[in-house]
Amino acid sequence: MRQTWQDPRLAFGALDLGMAKHISSLTVGVDYLDRLWKPDTFFPNEKKSFFHLATTHNSFLRIDSDGTVFTSQRLTVTATCPMKLQLFPMDSQRCKLEIESYSYSILDINYVFASENSVTRSEFELPQFVLVDVKISNKTERLSSGEYSRLVSYFLFKRNIGFYIIQIYLPSVLIVVISWVR
Repeated sequence: MRQTWQDPRLAFGALDLGMAKHISSLTVGVDYLDRLWKPDTFFPNEKKSFFHLATTHNSFLRIDSDGTVFTSQRLTVTATCPMKLQLFPMDSQRCKLEIESYSYSILDINYVFASENSVTRSEFELPQFVLVDVKISNKTERLSSGEYSRLVSYFLFKRNIGFYIIQIYLPSVLIVVISWVR
């Protein structure tokens, strides 16, 4: 997950180191991330999630001279996805992943996708499904505690019928045919 925000308190102006070297951004260790203000981003439809810590903390922090903060953290999220199974195994399913601030209202934080390609489809493989389409949207969520900015990614999956023919139908047909043979 990559997030960018502006914090004018961190602006430092380009550093002149002589010999035509100017530093316009600082890449610092992620241990400094706990010392900075950061959005309290969470996933409203999450079942479970975890940060990857294998070998090193999979995070990145950069601060630009104008106070723009950029973070990148490797994260795995399992989200809920109510399915409509009336057409199984020739069905399609639409799942979503929602992102929102836990405590900051839309007056404090407004989440926006950086571009239309903010959610990528590369290297996505499931034996039972094919990812057909990804759509993104921004919306305002009205709750009893206020209005919150929310990002939503919609994923359209089409069930891979070949998987079910090989794993279920073909073995079932063979069992029936073999049971008829004396």
